[in-house]
This record gives sequence, C-alpha cells and structure tokens, in this order.
Amino acid sequence: MSSGFLYSIGEGLRGLRRAKFSTFVSIFTIFISLAVIGLFVVFIFNVNWIMTQIKSRMELEIFIDNSFTKEQIDTLRSQIEEVAGIESVRYVSKEEAAEVFRNEVGRDIFEILDDNPLPPSFQVKLRPEVQTSSRAENISDQLANFDGVDEVLYRRDILVILERYFRLFLIISLGIGLVLAIGSIFLIYNTIKLIILSRRSVIEIMKLVGATRRFIRRPFIVEGVIQGIVGGTLAALFFSLLFQILKTEIPELIVVTQAVYPILIILGALLGLIGSMFALRKFLKY
Repeated sequence: MSSGFLYSIGEGLRGLRRAKFSTFVSIFTIFISLAVIGLFVVFIFNVNWIMTQIKSRMELEIFIDNSFTKEQIDTLRSQIEEVAGIESVRYVSKEEAAEVFRNEVGRDIFEILDDNPLPPSFQVKLRPEVQTSSRAENISDQLANFDGVDEVLYRRDILVILERYFRLFLIISLGIGLVLAIGSIFLIYNTIKLIILSRRSVIEIMKLVGATRRFIRRPFIVEGVIQGIVGGTLAALFFSLLFQILKTEIPELIVVTQAVYPILIILGALLGLIGSMFALRKFLKY
C-alpha cells in the first residue's frame, strides 16, 4: 500500500475526529436509513417467498368430457404434457372425485344422487416461471381449446390480487428507500462540506506546494466512505441481533438471506462515496 494512500486514510480519520458532531449525525442517519431500508428489503423478500409458496400450490383443474374413453384420456394427457410451462399432470378419476366430494361435504355422492355425475379431470401444476396471472391465463385458454376439455378452472383472482398488492408495496418501499438514501447522502455532503471549509487554509497551502488534485481530494472521499461503512456495519449488527432474537423467540417467523449483511455495508460505503463526491465537486474547485 502506497504512502500516499496511507496518508489519505490517516488524514480522513483525523478529519472525522475534527468534525465529531457532524460525523456522528451522518453515521447515525446512515444507520437509521439502512436499517429501515433493510427492513423493507427483508419484508419484500419474505412477501415474495410467501407469494411463491402460494403460487406453487395453485393448480389448473381440467374437467374432461364424461364420454371420453381411457384411450382418449391418455391422448389428451399427452397433449397437455406437451404444452410449454406445464410441470406435471395428475389424473383424477370419477371415483377419486367422489371421494374428494365426500371428504369436503361430509356426505357420499350416492346418498344424494343415484349416479356419480362428477367428471374425471386433470390437475395441472405450472412451472415457476409461468406462475403469473397473464401467463396462466394464456395456458388456460390454450388448454380449453383441446378436444375433450369441458372446462379449465384456476384461481386467477387470487393471482391478480397477489401481484397487484405486491407491486404496490414494492413501489412504496422503493420510494421510501430512495428518500432515506437521498437524506443520508445529503448529510454526508454537509459533513464533508464543513470539513472542507474548516481546512480551507491547509488546502490552499497544499496547492501552493504542488499537491495533486487527487492527493487533496482523496482524504475527503475516505471520510465519506468511512462514515458509510460504519453506518452500514451498525445496521448489519442491528439486523444480526434482531434476527437472532426473533429466531430464538419465534422460530421460522421470517426467512432472511445472509447476503443482507454485506449488502448493507456496501450500500453504506456507496452512500458515503456519493455524498463526498457531491461535496467535493461543489466546494473544492481544484
């Protein structure tokens, strides 16, 4: 590591100590902002996971013409399995349908009617990439055109509601996260501005003795990045403690990926870098 870079780190740390209050406010704001952003990210991740689980359990039910023979049903099954996006097809006979009716209603179909009017059917499971309302509807329309298919049923209304509210929540979360990120950048910007103004005479002397533009600017960038890293680390520690408590008190309440911790630190460093670069561009004309 070069002596110039070591100097930048040392000077950056000294600069933070000179503006203790501003540094504390910036770090605390980054911590709060990243903590809130992290909560939204984890919540979005879990909502998406729940939606995926619900979608994976939803199936298309294809009712077959009651007059179809076994050979015709086998042919129809082969046609369905060839449709793009179909993961599995399970045949439900008239007898199985009567058993399902008895389990759900609590009465045997033959106690009500003399004959079993329930048609045979196929329960079709879709691949994850087509488990959306629009693509499921396309597949449903395609299956409905097959010879021998009386009706195709699936809970499109549930898919539409899930997608609509998830999209709305995602937009709101991104908006709040953007506002918090801008607030963090603004505070780092102000901290670096105060440090630049307090060291204006030192900067002028460095210019006179031939210090390069990069040499003068680098300590301020280091200060901004350090603020961001510290704020991000505090947010990561907060989440680690929070999830440990939740895991102990309420097991399997939420699903969280370990990648959230380094992401918070990297995001903090990025906010610090952006804030310091803005301040340098405006207040250090060199």
